[in-house]
Amino acid sequence: MLEALTTLFLPWSEFYADSSWLPTTVLAVHMLALFIGGGMAIAADRRILMVVPDAPKALQHAAEELQTTHAIVIGALVLTVLSGVALATSDLGTFAVSTVFWAKMATLVVLLSNGVYMQRMESQVHAAASDPSAAPTGAAFLPSLQRPWTALRRSAVISATAWSVMVVLGVVLSNV
Repeated sequence: MLEALTTLFLPWSEFYADSSWLPTTVLAVHMLALFIGGGMAIAADRRILMVVPDAPKALQHAAEELQTTHAIVIGALVLTVLSGVALATSDLGTFAVSTVFWAKMATLVVLLSNGVYMQRMESQVHAAASDPSAAPTGAAFLPSLQRPWTALRRSAVISATAWSVMVVLGVVLSNV
């Protein structure tokens, strides 16, 4: 099967290898998308981890900021995946058998699934915090916010870690 796929992508691989500008462009798009998406995500994760959950409005504001950030991160992930496919298919024989490549793909799956989960938790935090019956209670933590907020904070740690692992694996992969 690998041989068939390598043959299928041979025209792309040859075009990529023969081009003076294409490898630099594809790698630059890949790295910039990773840098922008990961940077925005880690900054948002940091904000989530720094919020003191003392009032519903503070939590609601943090969840709204995270929702805005996710649109940019998702766009950057799309560019990262597209440019990553272009990179991988340029030398499919090397990447298909690389454990580092597959570790990076597994990390991408973790990022994507964690992102979907984070968006669900954001929505729950936003809904619970915007409930008019949930009046601010000083330092008391609203019971309806406890579970989604704790899950959101845990997901922020997973996100920051996974983005960091993606960068390290990308660097290692470039030296394989």
